[in-house]
Amino acid sequence: MRVNARLGKSLVWIVAVISFPALLVAQTPSLQIGTLYQCPGNSSFKVVSCTGTGASDQCDVQTSMNGQPMQSSKTPRQQILTLVPLCRPQGAGSTASAPAPSAQAGAGGFKVGDTVQISTAFGWVDAKVVRVNGGNSYLVHAQTGADVSKTYPNELRRIGPLNAEDRAHGLYALHDRVQVNVNGQWVDGEVMTELGMEYQVQLPGNRSVWASGQNIRLVTAADKVVSQAPKAGTPPKAGLTSCTGKIEGRYSSSAGLGGLSITFRSGKAIVSGGLGPDEELECWTGGGKVILHKAGESNATDMPLDINNDGSLDTPLGEIRKKGN
Repeated sequence: MRVNARLGKSLVWIVAVISFPALLVAQTPSLQIGTLYQCPGNSSFKVVSCTGTGASDQCDVQTSMNGQPMQSSKTPRQQILTLVPLCRPQGAGSTASAPAPSAQAGAGGFKVGDTVQISTAFGWVDAKVVRVNGGNSYLVHAQTGADVSKTYPNELRRIGPLNAEDRAHGLYALHDRVQVNVNGQWVDGEVMTELGMEYQVQLPGNRSVWASGQNIRLVTAADKVVSQAPKAGTPPKAGLTSCTGKIEGRYSSSAGLGGLSITFRSGKAIVSGGLGPDEELECWTGGGKVILHKAGESNATDMPLDINNDGSLDTPLGEIRKKGN
C-alpha cells in the first residue's frame, strides 16, 4: 500500500500494518489523551498532548513497534483519528482501566477539573481547567460562562500558597519579604503591589521600585546571616564620616504637598513625605555623597544622595534644597 507522506514519521509503521479497506470503513471515535492504544502488527501509540481539537491541530505522539520505542513525532490530530478505531485502548475488555485524561498535568502541575484563577478584564476570577492544551496553555471554563485559553503563569495562577514551580517562574505574593536588584545591588524590601508579572517593592528610606520577578528573590535565613549589619553609630562603609556639622537643616523639594523632605540634625536624618511615615536614619557623608543608613540593618538598604555643586541634594524622588534650619 502507499503510505500518506504527510503522516508523522513515527506513525508510518503503524499505518503500514493496517489494511487499506479497514481505513476506509473505520468510524471516527473520540481520542483519549494519555491512553496507550494497541494496534495490529504488535504496534502501539500514545498521544501525550494536542494543541487543540481541530483537524489540523498538532499532537505529540509516542509510538512503539514490537515493544521497542520509536522516535516521538508531532502529527495532525485528524490523521491520528484514522487509526483510533482500528486499535484497542490498553485495558479494553478487561478489568484494567486506561489512564484517565484528567491525570495529565501541564506546566504548573494543573490538571483537568482543577480550580484556578485567570486574568480577565475584570481582574482575577476563578475558573475550572477543561483541557490541557500542551506546553503552558490551558482551556478553562470561566465564571462568566465562557471557555477561553489561558497561559501559565502570565494569565493563569493557582489558588492558595505559591509553590517552588511558581517561584521559579517569577511569581511572588503580596507582603513577601524579598530582595530586589537595584542597580546591581540586592536591597531588602517587601512586595506591596502586583501588576501582571511586575511587582512594586517597598524599600527602606521611603523608597519603592518596580521590578520583574526575575530581578527579585525571597529573603531566606541564609540571606539574613550573610547580610551583616554594622552597629548603630558605626559608619556603614569605610571612609564615611558623620554629617554632624556638615549637613544641617531642613531640605525639601519644590513639589509642594507630598514632596520629599529631609531634616538633618546632629548626624541624624528625619525623612518625611514620599510613600510612608516619617523615618529616622543615620546620616554619613564622603566621596561627594550623603549616605542615609538605617541603624541595625545591612548597608545594602542604604539610600545614597548626590551632593551638587550648589549644595542641593539629588534623591531618588528628585532634587531637594535647603529651605530652613
